[in-house]
Amino acid sequence: MRRRYLVSMAVVAGALAGVLALAQTPATASKAKSAKSAGASLRTPWGDPDLQGTWFVMADVPLERSAANAGKEFLTDAEVAAADAKKGLDPGRNARSSGAQDVSGAYNAVFNSVLRTSKRTSMIIDPPDGKIPPLVAGTPAGAQGQGGGRGAGRGPGAPGLGRGGGNDNPEFIAQSPRCLGVPMPFLPLNTLFAQGTVMQIVQSPKSLAIYMEDDHAGGGNRTIFMDGRPHAPASLKFYLGDSRGHWEGDTLVIETTNFEQGFRGSNIETYKMTERIRRVDANNLRREITFEDPKTWTKPWTVLIEMGKTEDSRHMIFDSACHEGNYGMTGILVGARAEEKAAKK
Repeated sequence: MRRRYLVSMAVVAGALAGVLALAQTPATASKAKSAKSAGASLRTPWGDPDLQGTWFVMADVPLERSAANAGKEFLTDAEVAAADAKKGLDPGRNARSSGAQDVSGAYNAVFNSVLRTSKRTSMIIDPPDGKIPPLVAGTPAGAQGQGGGRGAGRGPGAPGLGRGGGNDNPEFIAQSPRCLGVPMPFLPLNTLFAQGTVMQIVQSPKSLAIYMEDDHAGGGNRTIFMDGRPHAPASLKFYLGDSRGHWEGDTLVIETTNFEQGFRGSNIETYKMTERIRRVDANNLRREITFEDPKTWTKPWTVLIEMGKTEDSRHMIFDSACHEGNYGMTGILVGARAEEKAAKK
């Protein structure tokens, strides 16, 4: 049973059928704990900056800047209020429309967590236009749209997820239906289901662990070695990559390579992810991620994810059951065999 994070929500009464989860702002969280945090130490017993605790994304920010906000880094207060009001008025999956397919109408709004709209118009802070850089000439046109990178960017005959047969057998079915855990880089791309919005950090003098919870995808545990050891040989690939960390002042710098799968069509042999994590104050964390792959993008690009926390007892990560009995697996395999049978007729 995997642990699940439940984002705080506020039910909109009366005519409002949707749910708008009003996440605490950094200022609110800071005021709530000002008395306690004023004299609190932000260092570990061995002297490193203390990043430990459960951290959650506080606002909804799109990955790329929309055409409507071109050249505009921040929204106005009025635009934020209008976007939040729209979220509250939208009945979403409570509508139970007659045209719903499969289980698309099976979730009441109480199971969803809709974050407040951020003033920032994109997670991408570099390039300044808030867009992923152009692809290198010769890169497949569809590569950029591969959001999670499940099976993307793999060399011919590479083992693991997403290879060849698709639904030939349980081992090759995509990660999501099997609930195998969180893929990297763990971005809050779908805040409706709290995906990519919460992580827990635990530190020791020679290593650091990050637990990532992604709702229906399940969880993922990363270990970042801080003892100066080199990366694993390039021939070894890992689902969450191979991470090495060091301190630059009060900023934790994590370089991750040796990925088993790419991101947004990246090439696993040349793809590198560099994170910079810094604790701004007692209740706020800044996580910057730079994506670099000279065989995919014309230049590196960087996203900013701002996270917050309050007392750990109030924001724990609770159990998350992705599925019971793996019924989805049976349905996928049976359906694939039925399609193959029909194709032969």
